Amino acid sequence: MDTLVDSYRELHELLVSLELPDEETMGRLRELVEGAGRIITVGAGRSGDVAETFMRFLRNLGYERSYGPDDIPYVIKYSDLLIAFTGSGATTYTLQTVTVAREAGVKIVVFTASPQSPAARMADLVVHVPAKTKLDMAEDYYERILVREGHAPLTPLGTLFELRSLLLSLAFIGHLAENTGVRENYENLLKLIYAFTPNPMELDELYRLLPRPRRGSNPWPGKTVVIGEGFSGIVARFFVTRFRHVSHRDEIREVYYWLDRGNVAVTRGDVALIISGSGEQLPALLASRAKSKGARVASVTSFPESTLGGFSDVIVKVPGRRIQRIKGLRSSYLPRNPADSIFELRTLILLEAFVYEVAKKEGITEAEMKLLHSDFT
Repeated sequence: MDTLVDSYRELHELLVSLELPDEETMGRLRELVEGAGRIITVGAGRSGDVAETFMRFLRNLGYERSYGPDDIPYVIKYSDLLIAFTGSGATTYTLQTVTVAREAGVKIVVFTASPQSPAARMADLVVHVPAKTKLDMAEDYYERILVREGHAPLTPLGTLFELRSLLLSLAFIGHLAENTGVRENYENLLKLIYAFTPNPMELDELYRLLPRPRRGSNPWPGKTVVIGEGFSGIVARFFVTRFRHVSHRDEIREVYYWLDRGNVAVTRGDVALIISGSGEQLPALLASRAKSKGARVASVTSFPESTLGGFSDVIVKVPGRRIQRIKGLRSSYLPRNPADSIFELRTLILLEAFVYEVAKKEGITEAEMKLLHSDFT
């Protein structure tokens, strides 16, 4: 992981280089949000995770009639606002939802890297987020196989769209919460991300702890179960989706989100990777449970001395979590201002860099990653 810090910084620079939408576009987005009866966000895969994050922050600002990709109402009404996240603008599930909304006369906003796409053509407002998409990769897929690319790029399979649209949508949330400029919020989030310097030795230890992919010569390497609540849970899902793809074509890397299929068991040989800024409450209890089953525990936390840290075989320290003392708080808290979620944002970029370093170390190509990428939704 000698170059992990460089990868983290390069991802930061790719986010810095985004040409933000103009003030008129973001002002129109605010008008649509504030005038909506219900707000429905939609996306598939990691774009769905972006949509879910946006919905949760909207709900936390008081837009309580907000619905994410997993709880879209059966009937979409004329007074609703649909906000879709789709890099290609052609993802089957998202496009079908946009089509239904268009037929119902609903106002539609599309965040996309493809402003001429089918979804964008049905939108009342297009928020252009330039980035390579999965369809762009498909165009030169066979060409890259022929030249035998060395490994996956830093931002494979739509990654750059997902990261840029997440940061842009959170900057817009900050604009709603604090009435400050979208550009100001976007730049502030990136400054906070840059202020953290990862420790490559900690990520080396994490790599050594995590089970290797399953193959014929190693049929039972164990699995990785990633745990997180609230925004940390969304970061966990981001990581699970991409890390599953990091395998050669004759391998399967078994990586699960802890709530996959409602229940994932851990046993000896498995690793529970727990993302928790505070390192207390349910994540710490789950770490204890995993240890009792013979599994090993890796944690990403702001507080290595926490209860979670005491159960961990490997600790990756990511500063940024402020302890919230809120009566009745059951789990991870999403604040009004996304700048207060800097632990999660730093962790997200760090784990994206980690995925790239693993792909590079194991010689895994983007073509191989694409073989494991969903092309169904």
